[in-house]
Amino acid sequence: MSSYSSTGARRSRTLTIGGGLGLLGALSGLLWGVMVLVRGEDLIRPAVQEYLHGEGRDLASSGLLTADDLTGIALSSFHSRAAIWLVIGLVTLISAAMVLAAHNWARVVLTVFAVFGIGLGVRDLIDLNPALLNTFDAVAVLSLLAVLVVQWLPGANRAVRARKNAALARKAAAFAAV
Repeated sequence: MSSYSSTGARRSRTLTIGGGLGLLGALSGLLWGVMVLVRGEDLIRPAVQEYLHGEGRDLASSGLLTADDLTGIALSSFHSRAAIWLVIGLVTLISAAMVLAAHNWARVVLTVFAVFGIGLGVRDLIDLNPALLNTFDAVAVLSLLAVLVVQWLPGANRAVRARKNAALARKAAAFAAV
């Protein structure tokens, strides 16, 4: 990160906002994954019971499916999504930090993983989830959607070019000094 800030160039507000939004989306995804892995059954059981008292009333009254059965089935799906959120969150966190340092490759990586995060978040929002997890999903989706736009605005492009030109100038000066 120091290569951009040490050039004397002014930090780009566009990249700062984009990187910050990327960090917010990454942290939201990471929190989703951690919460499910740490407190998964406690989070899911109330949603399952609500489902069985509402839409799944026929299943519950027939005795075909209990809250414990459905919680166990749902928990395996939630654990899989938690693992996916942890990977997306970790890569997004690293690439968002590098976007703050005006690295172009990080914008590309952040774009790819933001699309994955948006897709997973929208899928989660459509599903029957606990309110806390839906909140994390909504924050992730909104911030990652904003990142897709903000990090490719002209101000961000100028900042990336300025960092790249400053790095090339330092290498040229070091080579000329030899």
